[in-house]
Amino acid sequence: MRKKLSIKNSTFATIEDGEYDILSETSLDVVFVGANPDVSKMWYESEWSDNREASTPDCFSLDGKVPSKASVSPQNDVCALCPRNAWGSKITPQGFKVKDCSDIKRVAIILADKPKEGVCLLHITPSSLKNLNAYHKTLSMRGIVPEICKTTLCFDEEVNYPRLKFKFGGFNNDTTQKYIDKILGSEEVKLITGELLAQDKQPTTADDFGFSEEVGYTTDNKSEGL
Repeated sequence: MRKKLSIKNSTFATIEDGEYDILSETSLDVVFVGANPDVSKMWYESEWSDNREASTPDCFSLDGKVPSKASVSPQNDVCALCPRNAWGSKITPQGFKVKDCSDIKRVAIILADKPKEGVCLLHITPSSLKNLNAYHKTLSMRGIVPEICKTTLCFDEEVNYPRLKFKFGGFNNDTTQKYIDKILGSEEVKLITGELLAQDKQPTTADDFGFSEEVGYTTDNKSEGL
């Protein structure tokens, strides 16, 4: 499994080779260095719980078009026609209609104050996608591309699950930017986002994709529907 930034329990932590390193920060400055242009999807047959041993989805897609060949229980040949992907295919305990198969944005980031510690995978969950889209729209209106600035991640305290908020954190210094310019579009970044894995360029298992289900993947608030 590749290095990942976890937001489980509204706490930032890095995960690498099974090692779970909790970060003390309640907000975190990162730099976006890549993103899968497609929305990934994942579906779990059983309900989520803290005690569930398996963390890899039963069916998932890195391009949102067809299930990955590594899916243990593919639900349809084409994601667009899959009943699990239909709005209202799942009803939350609160009675809201959602998708049984979750939409996820896979992005590659570096820690702004420790750029050479490597690229991390960050899953933008359905509950955070709207905030991410609004943030990127604000940057675009100002003529700013995400890879030249720091983005401050923090948790929305108005909800009881890890929904991310995104804020402009200032421009990168020259040293950091030189490092970022070297890795933009690199194989390392595309492996993190899943762009190369999605093309089946190498053997892989579901664990290699860094999927894990956390509260917030399926929102219980109908206003979050995207």
